[in-house]
Amino acid sequence: MGLVWNVRDESVDWVAQITRIITPYEGDAPRFHTGQWREAFDGRYFDNERATTLEHRHEGTPEEVIVGRFLSVSFIAALPPAEQALVAGQLRELVATHPELRGKQQVSFPYQTQAYAWSRR
Repeated sequence: MGLVWNVRDESVDWVAQITRIITPYEGDAPRFHTGQWREAFDGRYFDNERATTLEHRHEGTPEEVIVGRFLSVSFIAALPPAEQALVAGQLRELVATHPELRGKQQVSFPYQTQAYAWSRR
């Protein structure tokens, strides 16, 4: 059995700030960071867990890579238009004011691919 997630690299300050913007809206949406997914791997059916982390980046304009990307997250996309506009405004404000993003035509958004594999018992 294998599971793979692309996880934002929140060791980067502006990425952590994006997480703070969107987290209040996630509600009970299934999320990697909660760890609840691990409950299915309690040792009854699978064992011998192996984990691998690979780094990669999503490159593009700030509007594509930050604003568009996060407006497409399921729990943000499901918000009423007025709340989506608030989130978009906060993301655009971050892009306009953060020293590592301000004035950039292209950004490189850091992710970690976290891959897990188990053997069947």
